[in-house]
Amino acid sequence: MDSTQRMDYLYKEYTRLNEKVEEHIKHSYEDFKFLGAIGAVVVLWKPIADLIALANPQMNYSNLLFLGFLSLLLTVAIIGFMNLVKQSYVLFCVSNLQGFEKEIRKILNEAGDAQIFCLNLEKETKFIKTFRLTFGAFAAISALAVTCVPFVVLLNSNATHAVIYLLMAIMVFLSYFKVFRRMVKQYFNKAKLL
Repeated sequence: MDSTQRMDYLYKEYTRLNEKVEEHIKHSYEDFKFLGAIGAVVVLWKPIADLIALANPQMNYSNLLFLGFLSLLLTVAIIGFMNLVKQSYVLFCVSNLQGFEKEIRKILNEAGDAQIFCLNLEKETKFIKTFRLTFGAFAAISALAVTCVPFVVLLNSNATHAVIYLLMAIMVFLSYFKVFRRMVKQYFNKAKLL
């Protein structure tokens, strides 16, 4: 295969992978809509539980409140971990794109400081560091909101339920941050090898 054919082949595959990455990034941002809806439900769950308890007085109000908040916590956790799965696939594709960029740059005889075909090569140093900071702050604020609001509401209803909820929320979010940190660290280690 001559260099022109090789270049055409590499560029077509590079473009295809780039489109896949963009598609997955777009789907990841759509998950934020779910989190926004869940945030609204967290705030509205106490008034909803009040109405349910008013309509059905024999129902244990404290258990209803606890189970509702616990269900919301688990839903947030599922959405969050699904988002990490999507992000890990994106990082895998970006890692592959970096290899394509290096090969294309070789064929074009581009110098190290040239700015062509280096979008994904630069992501490791510029974008990912910014992404880690902003995504970490977003996730921390979200975790704080999903943990503290239900905890305070439950504390006024049943201290045992509040403590159980708090411990479960801490466990869920610590697991999330641990997976996120490992995922990004693994990407950085792989990027250094390229």
